Amino acid sequence: MSDIQTEKKRSLVSDAVHAGEVNVASNSRPISQPIYQTTVYGFDTLEMVDAVISQASEGYVYYRLGTPNQTAVEQAMARLEGGEAAYAASSGMAAIFSALSAVLQQGDHLIADKRIYGSTYGLLTTYFPRYGVETTFVDVSDSGAIRAAVRPTTRVLYFETVGNPMLQVADLEKLAELGRELGLLTFVDSTFSSPAVVRPLEWGCDVVLHATTKYIGGHSDALGGVVVGKTDFIASARQTGGMVGMAQGPFDSWLNVRSLKTLPLRMAAHSHNALQVARWLEGRGHLHRVIYPGLWSHPQYELAMRQMPDGCGGMLSFELLGGLPAVSRFIKGLKLIPFAPSLADVTTTISHPVTTSHRPFPPEERAALGITDGLLRLSVGIEDVNDIIEDLDNAFRNL
Repeated sequence: MSDIQTEKKRSLVSDAVHAGEVNVASNSRPISQPIYQTTVYGFDTLEMVDAVISQASEGYVYYRLGTPNQTAVEQAMARLEGGEAAYAASSGMAAIFSALSAVLQQGDHLIADKRIYGSTYGLLTTYFPRYGVETTFVDVSDSGAIRAAVRPTTRVLYFETVGNPMLQVADLEKLAELGRELGLLTFVDSTFSSPAVVRPLEWGCDVVLHATTKYIGGHSDALGGVVVGKTDFIASARQTGGMVGMAQGPFDSWLNVRSLKTLPLRMAAHSHNALQVARWLEGRGHLHRVIYPGLWSHPQYELAMRQMPDGCGGMLSFELLGGLPAVSRFIKGLKLIPFAPSLADVTTTISHPVTTSHRPFPPEERAALGITDGLLRLSVGIEDVNDIIEDLDNAFRNL
């Protein structure tokens, strides 16, 4: 007689509530990790739950504090970046917030590159001052400016491997050495690069951050962020994330792990296509400039080749003559390439920083940074490069 037949009969209501509760016994294992879409875990005894919460034994308690899928993406990113540990957050901005909150407190100060991502700028200028944390923005390629900005309360030097949207390249080794000299932690947002292009920890930096929504996920279907660094630091970032509710969800984590399996292949295609498109754009009219680290014309070309010898990623920018009217006509002339306020999809997309990513910057600061009304940011995908160029060529004909 089956176990089902010998079990004590329960009401239909109770059976419905407990439907599908089975422990899977198997001598095989899934090749693709399952999605653990549960918000809470059950325990048989008080001793067991105490052991897991106190971290005396392994296990999971509650969605906000971590899931097997979150652990999987954390372990993968720590390995790919060469870090001791990682914390996977619900978004790139959540990763930045949890990382900075792990080391900053009221009265502290940080130094950040004046050309950082617009939402990071907004976080540092609008929200952190409410907690008594101040930021000085400098050009981090100028070591003298960094030294002049240091205070007794300065804790962090924050910059990006490749800047958004001006594609400036940070000298990782030089900035890491300067950070150690000045007693500052070096935080690097490497979203534009991914560990398939450059690994900042290998150059001596302390903390690396990613919006996994971008190249790590790569398909515009998974939201998330990750911070990688030393074990003690990550434990502090995880404590903040767990308290505030910043954990990366199981399905997003599962999608990000899926995408990491093809990251090196995708980044090689992104880099190849972006270089071909950038070279083609340099030969066009209607342009004030083309910005891509892999071009000879880029002011930091030699640095880019030293840090990113296998390719500079898929991001480039170009400035149209004619300002907003020209931008509007150009975007309307595109058929294959969608206008989208994000980046790093396998699909080529285009964005206008002034009206999207860099809206938080005052107009005069945008202008000073070279983020003009005519500037467009192109996230070059992995399509056939000839199709990408043909679509751009048709858009130029619309000017």
